[in-house]
Amino acid sequence: MNKGKILVVDDEENIRGVLYDILTDEGYSVSLAEDGETALRMIRAEAPHLVLLDIWIPGIDGIQTLKILKKMSSGTEVVMMSGHGAIDTAVKATKLGAFDFIEKPFTLETILRTVSGALSAREEVMAHAPKRPPVAPALLENWFAGPSAQAARAREDMENAMKNANPVLIAGPVGCGKEFAAKMIHSNSSSGPFVEVPCETLTSQNYKSALFGVPSKGEAWKDADQCYMSKARGGTLFLDKISSLPASLQRKVAKEIAEHLAAQKGGASIRLMGSALDKGKKGAAIAKAILDLFGGVSVKIFSIGERPEDIPDLVERLVRDLANKYSKRIEKIDDDLIDSIGHTSFEGNTRELYNFLELAVLACEGVDLTGEYISIAGKGSFAPGHENASEPEKTKSDRTKDEGRPMAKPGKISLARKPGAPQRTLKNSVVLCGEGLHSGLKTGIILSPLPPDSGIVFWDISSGQSIPALIENVRSTDYSTTLAVGDMAIKTVEHILSALHSYQISNLLIKIGVEAPIMDGSAIEFCQIIERGGIKEQDGLVEPIIIDRALTVGNTVDGAYLAVEPSDGFSIHYYLDYPQPIGEQSHFYIYESGSHYKETIAPARTFGFLKDIRDLEEAGLASGGRLSNVILIDDEKVINTPLRFENEPARHKILDLIGDLYLLGRPVQGHFTARKSGHTQNIAMVEKIIQACGDGTPIRRYANNDRKI
Repeated sequence: MNKGKILVVDDEENIRGVLYDILTDEGYSVSLAEDGETALRMIRAEAPHLVLLDIWIPGIDGIQTLKILKKMSSGTEVVMMSGHGAIDTAVKATKLGAFDFIEKPFTLETILRTVSGALSAREEVMAHAPKRPPVAPALLENWFAGPSAQAARAREDMENAMKNANPVLIAGPVGCGKEFAAKMIHSNSSSGPFVEVPCETLTSQNYKSALFGVPSKGEAWKDADQCYMSKARGGTLFLDKISSLPASLQRKVAKEIAEHLAAQKGGASIRLMGSALDKGKKGAAIAKAILDLFGGVSVKIFSIGERPEDIPDLVERLVRDLANKYSKRIEKIDDDLIDSIGHTSFEGNTRELYNFLELAVLACEGVDLTGEYISIAGKGSFAPGHENASEPEKTKSDRTKDEGRPMAKPGKISLARKPGAPQRTLKNSVVLCGEGLHSGLKTGIILSPLPPDSGIVFWDISSGQSIPALIENVRSTDYSTTLAVGDMAIKTVEHILSALHSYQISNLLIKIGVEAPIMDGSAIEFCQIIERGGIKEQDGLVEPIIIDRALTVGNTVDGAYLAVEPSDGFSIHYYLDYPQPIGEQSHFYIYESGSHYKETIAPARTFGFLKDIRDLEEAGLASGGRLSNVILIDDEKVINTPLRFENEPARHKILDLIGDLYLLGRPVQGHFTARKSGHTQNIAMVEKIIQACGDGTPIRRYANNDRKI
């Protein structure tokens, strides 16, 4: 007995497996998904009664998935799961419509009690819910919009078909809108019923019964009025995917339908329509018997790939209709978004584009549909195939002018005139969970690809607000670097930025809690998830800021200071002069590659003196400062762990500096010398470099090699 349909969404295979075994043993029908995008597709297709949804999943995170799910399928209950949740996230989830929030590890009793409670609550709600009419689909004609000759031909073919009652065969690739074309023709030429026959369900044993009400041998007599032909009297019989039948069955069906239609009399005649898969250059998969039945192909629909000039019109119309469908107010679609969609591989079909835009519209929280919502919606990355674009992208400098923001003036320090490095993002979304150093809260990060010229963007998973990783958004440098916009703040971002800087990741969405996870106090696990996600080169270049004169911040006599001078590459010489047991130590680092950084700098951990930890705890910080994720030092020795390098503290200072420098939005070419400096001096140096570049306008990325800041 099926007690209910449940979808389990978790990126951990063992969790999915355990829940599957538990719930199927209890009599539930269980489906599994490992990310939000897959889950939403399954929810659209299967309409489960309950979704067990982890918060920290790659791509579309759990909170975003919950928000979209509730708009898409309000009758589905949701229980959020997390081993890295916080009370504010739980509150957010319940406000968005989640039935409950459970923390991992959970017991068998907890799971079964929560599932039973959620399904019982759903039954109660559904029993008293008013019956709502189905939401109307996007306007049919919008599937065939656009200025191309191919779109014009399809519209002309449909208009001709509306002027008579002849049979109509509609051919085209998978998902191009053949069914919609049939409904358009029918609605403009008939007031009778539109009866759809899913031809994939027909067999040589059942087709006579299904189509004509004639039972097969050994089959009980059925009510002839319930067959497809009877239902379609006075209207349209649409043989959907007729070309999917075996050739021998196509011939039988064609012959008997032709005979049946020839015997029609009076006003109860049936108009015949059908759809067939057109494989284009590979040849049509349509039998001669079917072509004869319909008198040839009446309407030809082309793939998106054959009419790319139609994409802006298609996107605009479909987004408008989707916004109406979901009561969204979307006033603007970014030009960059449309351009990127134009270079996205949709395998030629409009239905996939529609589904893709549907998720983006559902995710959109403002009046502008921008790239970040398309990134949330699609395929783990913004635009597969975008790197093969045939037309040059609009540069960031052009967009900045368009938006009316002031451009920085030419200054002493300029962009390179030689070609820079290709922009980079990740191939796939990846997840890492841990604990915040200062907050002590369980937290995590989801790294997701972004398109060229997006930069590094942090996204608060609870509020849905974003913060670009730029110096203008730095709020605090006390003990760590904190970014903030309004009331939202994200702490301890320097370690992940350090790894991204070293792997030259230029475009990335970082979904996060209130603080980046400290892990073991180093950047090694951030390097590992970058490598696990895979690095993808993109169109456009990232050009370094060239240092052509000396700059200094801090006390150069006997205090903490940081200086930079011209150099052919990127290097850092760091001097530490601390009380014993650290004493005097230094490290000279020359950047070579991400893998070299991973070996020589990334393993160096955060360090602190025991007396400072006590002061931080009294201030309400360092709640996550466990023995396992920092180097603790008393007056005599390191008290909790063997050092990974003899000069590990100096190397960690370099790690922090590499991360803070990435708040410039691009790499720097120069040699840095530092003594006892920390985040305060690092940020002051970033600000000084910006001032030296021009009028203090935050540095942005440009694709034009000759552009100066």
